[in-house]
Parts: sequence; C-alpha cells; structure tokens
Amino acid sequence: MSPTKPTKRKAADIMVSDVVTTTPESSVREALDLMSEHHVSGLPVLNSKDRCVGVISASDVMSLEMEHVEDDTESLGSYFDPDTQRWENVRVAADDEKLADVSVSEIMARELVSLGPDASVGTVARTMLENNVHRVLVLGEDQGLHGIISAFDLVQIVADELA
Repeated sequence: MSPTKPTKRKAADIMVSDVVTTTPESSVREALDLMSEHHVSGLPVLNSKDRCVGVISASDVMSLEMEHVEDDTESLGSYFDPDTQRWENVRVAADDEKLADVSVSEIMARELVSLGPDASVGTVARTMLENNVHRVLVLGEDQGLHGIISAFDLVQIVADELA
C-alpha cells in the first residue's frame, strides 16, 4: 500500500468560525471587556448588515490609552499578549472611563487583511508575514465573516505535525 499524499489544507479547514465580534458603535470599553472575557487580542468589527468593516486590537486600545496618559503619570500596568506569549508593560490612563466615551469606529483598523476560505495555509502564513499582523480574516466575496485565523492557530498546526 502506497502512502497517500497529504491534502493541502485551506483557510476554511483551520479557521475559527465561532468568532467573537463587536460593532462600530460599541464603546472601546465594551470591546476591551469582550477581548478580556474571551481571551483574545482582537475583534472583527461587523456593521448592521454583518459585513466586516474593521478590526480592533489590544494594540489599538493601548495606543488610545497612551494618548490619555500624561508625562508625569507613574501608572504602569501590564497585560499578557497571547500573540507573543509575553507580559508587556504599558502606561495606563488613570481615567478608565474615557474608554467608555470612545466608539470602536474611532480607533479600529479599516484596512482589512483577509483571504477567502479556499486560500492555502501557506498563503495565510505569507499574508500574516507580509502585512505584519497576528490574525487574518476569512471573508466571503460579500465581506461576510466566515472565520478568523490567528498566528497561534498556525503554531498549533506546526506543533501537531511535529508531535
């Protein structure tokens, strides 16, 4: 019996399809709470027609926080970045309520890094590298969200194959 040739996996085969999302109208505080609750570092942003219009990440929130921190503020906080698997130190704004006053649409990334469900896993990895991102959206032709693939998902594939 000859060994079978491994089937090339596609984005649809490795994507997470049960994706936590937010809306452009949600507050940054609500988005951050969702990220924390679901242990993710970013959320696709869907409009009222369920079309993906952006992505908000923990980095976007930290950038907003930095805008509100005064030079003499000694408040330091840390967070665990699941993408790098390291603790990061950041200055934290003393007034956390400001996050409730800012909408997701004000800080989200509008340029989507995405692929279709038939893209190869190699294409997914190359797209992440070329765009210097930790996640790729899997979108249909209508910008409908099919799923998401994170850098961690790719590491899991390598770990499984080497085990």
